[in-house]
Amino acid sequence: MKQPPGSKCRMFYNAEEHIKHIVQRCTTLAPSEYPNRHSKVAGYIHWMVCKCVVLHVTDRYHGHISERVINVSGTTIMWDIPVITDQTLLANQPHTVLHDKEEKTFLIISLLLRI
Repeated sequence: MKQPPGSKCRMFYNAEEHIKHIVQRCTTLAPSEYPNRHSKVAGYIHWMVCKCVVLHVTDRYHGHISERVINVSGTTIMWDIPVITDQTLLANQPHTVLHDKEEKTFLIISLLLRI
């Protein structure tokens, strides 16, 4: 960035630049880069779940398009769909839900985004 080396953040010089600041606390990166990174991780997990269920997916997760509902031999994989509960919940939309109808089990995967 053609700037002299220093200990302040290269974006706005408002805080000390260290790993924790870059990964969690930079106010410049928080609105766009952190949610983008969060969505990529959630997409990777969805790709791995699809791959483990022996679903034909792309070789690399970068090309994977997450379908909302996938049914494969008694298993349903749901992506980013609200879960209906008997009590009202603010956070009722996990990233991936795996429902095995034969085993009568649910696996709910939700990532926490901390800004």
